[in-house]
Amino acid sequence: MRKGGKRVIHFYNSSGDLDNTIKFLENIQKKVNYLNLNCVVDGKSIKITLFGPRDLQYLAIERLRELANQFLS
Repeated sequence: MRKGGKRVIHFYNSSGDLDNTIKFLENIQKKVNYLNLNCVVDGKSIKITLFGPRDLQYLAIERLRELANQFLS
């Protein structure tokens, strides 16, 4: 049986460019499936909460980190 849960991951938009944040969030919508996400943007800080099976959370976190490196650096 799969265990579900909640995982919170934080990102920081070092450039401060709002367009990069929007592109990051749009790509999250396209790339991460089968999980419920809650995203909160507060200035340069981005907080993403993942809900769902743990194995899918680990896969999603890897994708999120790749996207963050692409858009938020």
